Amino acid sequence: MTESKDIQVITKRDFNSFIDNIIKDEEYDTVGVKSKDDKYVFGPLEDYNELKLDYDVTILPPKKYFLPQIEKLMDFNLNKQFEVKDNIEEKPRIIIGMHPYDIIAIEQMDKVYLDSQKDDFYKKRRDNSIIIGTDIQKVTDRSFAFSMGTNTTDSGFDLMITDIGNKYAIIIGSKKGEDLLKKYAETRKARNSEIKKINKTREFIASQYKQNIKIKKEDWSSILVANYDNTIWEEKSNKCLECSSCTMVCPTCYCYDVKDDVLLDLKEGSRYRTWDGCLLHDFTKVGSGETFRNDIRDRYRHRFYRKGNYLAERYGFVACVGCGRCATACIPDIADPCNLINELSNFNKSEETDKFFIKKDLKMDEKGIIHIPRKATIKNIKKLTETETFFEIELDDKKPLGHSPGQFVEVSIFGIGEAPISITSSPNKSSTFELVVRKVGNVTTKLISMKVGDKIGIRGPFGTGFNIKELEGKNLLFVVGGLGLPPMRSLINYVVDKKNRDKFKEITILYGCKQPCEVMFLDEVNKWEKVKNVECKLTVDQCEKDECWIGEVGLITTLFPKINFNKSASKNTVAIVVGPPIMYKFVIKCLKDLEFPDENILVSLERRMKCGVGKCGHCQINGVYVCKEGPVFKYSQIKELPEAFE
Repeated sequence: MTESKDIQVITKRDFNSFIDNIIKDEEYDTVGVKSKDDKYVFGPLEDYNELKLDYDVTILPPKKYFLPQIEKLMDFNLNKQFEVKDNIEEKPRIIIGMHPYDIIAIEQMDKVYLDSQKDDFYKKRRDNSIIIGTDIQKVTDRSFAFSMGTNTTDSGFDLMITDIGNKYAIIIGSKKGEDLLKKYAETRKARNSEIKKINKTREFIASQYKQNIKIKKEDWSSILVANYDNTIWEEKSNKCLECSSCTMVCPTCYCYDVKDDVLLDLKEGSRYRTWDGCLLHDFTKVGSGETFRNDIRDRYRHRFYRKGNYLAERYGFVACVGCGRCATACIPDIADPCNLINELSNFNKSEETDKFFIKKDLKMDEKGIIHIPRKATIKNIKKLTETETFFEIELDDKKPLGHSPGQFVEVSIFGIGEAPISITSSPNKSSTFELVVRKVGNVTTKLISMKVGDKIGIRGPFGTGFNIKELEGKNLLFVVGGLGLPPMRSLINYVVDKKNRDKFKEITILYGCKQPCEVMFLDEVNKWEKVKNVECKLTVDQCEKDECWIGEVGLITTLFPKINFNKSASKNTVAIVVGPPIMYKFVIKCLKDLEFPDENILVSLERRMKCGVGKCGHCQINGVYVCKEGPVFKYSQIKELPEAFE
């Protein structure tokens, strides 16, 4: 592969001068590999003597220069209603000494962070960085990069250095690298004999690996899918300390959280992005307190499936580069993908590698600078129940939100944080939209205490909502439980609107709550019932004797026998189910008893949707991002996902 590249040669003495010249240029922050006790780290360089190119592996990967451990996204002033200043500016940086596997890991991150909804913070750092890689000179005992094909690379760098004895060969990988070399170094074109030395050096290093994977990385996916219920996950995870050290040192783990920090004067603050890990218990915790993937076995398994199956199906790469950092960091020694995959290689394979992934051609609209909210004003507030409050919101730029029924927004309150909330109003061309908020966490508690005229932030709309076109010409059966009504209301009001009613056939609405005082929008429910060919049935789980209630009493499933539904109509009827997680399996059983095809059952799922654009990792259901492929799904898409209805 080196034959087609422009390769220069530099003496080691001149190379040291080259490094010093770069360091002296104040235009750049120059960082490289340095020794720290008996380990190695990436850090600022003072002169060439600090640079260690003969290292084995660094403690942390260089991803920290593109996705910092703690990254300020914006500053805000709490005394001035919704005054925000983004924090995108950053000085150009030169990173020296990056091994091929770390370069490949950054190329993988590019696919995630530079997709249709690019991360502007990441992109700025990527554009402002020059990567000077180095071929590996020393192999750590836990590395298996040769097995992964990541011990060398022909892309992703601006310059690549190879020690060929008394000189360095430098492969030029970009115009930026070429310009840097011309500006600061004295080099000459490499001779054929020197190019051969590059290949011989790489061949020698390849022979030094002690750790090797027994199967090709392309087969990881089939091994993992076939062994989802293997006892190995229980056996290994019993030793797990739940510290997430393995994900923190991993160059291909890019999950993060976003938090607000307020100064002691309580006047100003900042919003930060921080590294997060899927092994941590609260990684999937939602505002109501429910934690998905509560068992450590499920979190331990998720880490390996994300690497070998979920991202492999989504992006086409195995998210492991064989650096060995996780194996070194893990005290009980259960994090090493090499050992685990080798153990699993003794078991069956599956041809259904896409079993836990939804193949969906999604085109995401650009939502502006990621994590920077639009300013909005609270126009109206109305108490609906003891725990639910209605809000009418107007965007200050007076532009329509542009949502579809079933989508959600991220509501931002500086100093507190963000929360995903479903949109309850129907699509329109107005700059106002409606939300229903339940008081369950810090953001919603603060929001409920606010007044008309107060400012909040809005990001979105996000997610895949209901495909209205696919519903046209169908009978519709709405099954709603509790707080499922607000997102369902958006769709119901659309289909019963006189401008749209003729597009749909018969409509049945089943609505259940725990008790009468929790019923929302009863006045609208009464109006829906008066629309032609619309039937409404209401029920509550329990009702005190002195409460005024004319509906049914019982679980929502008790309403099914009370509707006039012929099984023969199920093929031309779409059932739309939104409610608490526990409701789904019982309602879906009722629908299957009525012979509904899986394709004709739509559900909306709740998860911890932090970023809204499929990057932070919190909302994953197996290989599916709820904030992108959902929250609205066809049952046929997710019925085989083990985590969908847990």
